[in-house]
Amino acid sequence: SRSALTEVVCGRKGRPAGAGGKGMPQGAMPAQQSGMSAPDPPGPGECQFYLYCRTKSRVMNYPVSMMRGDGQAKSLVNAWINSPFGKGIFKNRLDAGMAKSIFESERRLADLARRQYPALKKQRELEWGFKIVDYDLQAKVAKGEMEEPKITFVTRDMVEESFIEKARKAVGA
Repeated sequence: SRSALTEVVCGRKGRPAGAGGKGMPQGAMPAQQSGMSAPDPPGPGECQFYLYCRTKSRVMNYPVSMMRGDGQAKSLVNAWINSPFGKGIFKNRLDAGMAKSIFESERRLADLARRQYPALKKQRELEWGFKIVDYDLQAKVAKGEMEEPKITFVTRDMVEESFIEKARKAVGA
């Protein structure tokens, strides 16, 4: 299956293992303070998706990772933010693609989230969401043409079936 994502970048919560003088050269600055831990904002022609999880209680959203969108994802984002009509159709396609990508990597993402956030270690089920970070979208937000995007939470129901799966269901196999 073709994924709409080309790269996963992961972060770590808390102090670096070498903080406090153990294993870190004198005068070295931890990655979090030097600005290396935050990914660069996307430039023109790029889009990124920040991934979040939360527990069933929905108290707090935990940032887990970031995915870079490919050309198809960028096309859907552009269609969504620039289309004079049918915005909902493009946004639904984008949401379905992200749901598919997230649920294909769910085990790996859940392991990552549980390592980053000890409060999640005993949670069996996590809910997943994403936030779009895009150069053109940020420009429209700055001009007041669009609202700041919020975290969109996805469900397994949002994953679209492939043509083969639809055909298999149609013949009853």
